[in-house]
Amino acid sequence: MINIMNNLTNLNQRQFCEKKAFTLAEVLITLGIIGVVAAMTLPSLIQKKEQKDLEVAFKKSYSNLHNVFNLVIAEGLPVFDSSQLVNYNSEFAQAVYSKYKHLKLISDKEKYDYINKAKNFNKNKPMRAPQCSQYMGAKNAFITSDGSILSIVQNCGGLWFTIDTNGLYKGPNALGHDIFIFVSRRDTTKLIPADSESEMVCDESGCHYNDTEENEDKCSNTSTSDINGATCALYALQNRCPWDSTKTYWECLP
Repeated sequence: MINIMNNLTNLNQRQFCEKKAFTLAEVLITLGIIGVVAAMTLPSLIQKKEQKDLEVAFKKSYSNLHNVFNLVIAEGLPVFDSSQLVNYNSEFAQAVYSKYKHLKLISDKEKYDYINKAKNFNKNKPMRAPQCSQYMGAKNAFITSDGSILSIVQNCGGLWFTIDTNGLYKGPNALGHDIFIFVSRRDTTKLIPADSESEMVCDESGCHYNDTEENEDKCSNTSTSDINGATCALYALQNRCPWDSTKTYWECLP
């Protein structure tokens, strides 16, 4: 009887001391599965984060611009300088600039370098300077304290406000992604998203507007315009995809 008890005790002790573990093959298989799942999900997660970052930056920059614009309106300054058709530093623009916390003015070299790398909505073409808003053409275009850019130009019967929500150096530097255009028309006191823009093309025959049918829509996933994205601010404010009602604006960015 004593031997039987001893044998049972020894058996229990061996079972207690035995440790179960994964084999090397099982570990490698598990790691492989984790790697496949990560490869499938990480790009989507990264894309969603980038979309959210762009949305947050846009809302912040637009809110700042809208508030400052209304402060200057309340001071009674006319939006449009009737004495000049084109003005790169109007009194109204100066008043708007003065209410921002400036980080620094943008130098001519920085403007040149930036314009050369900025892209259209589809990010498949360099962005040419939009004719009316004259992107980065403002004399006092500057970087705000939050890193965004503001440029204001009077042209085409209105005062045009261009913002880059991510600033000079942080991408994607593309129309409709982090570059947005707003306008206050002559004899109005409202800041609205740009609903039109002209694309100037110059060749051997001279300069002309490129308003062919395939270039009329300036916020499209199919437009071939160099300034495609110039009228995307409205869709961004409404958070509505221009060509897919099932998606938000930021979800359908090309």
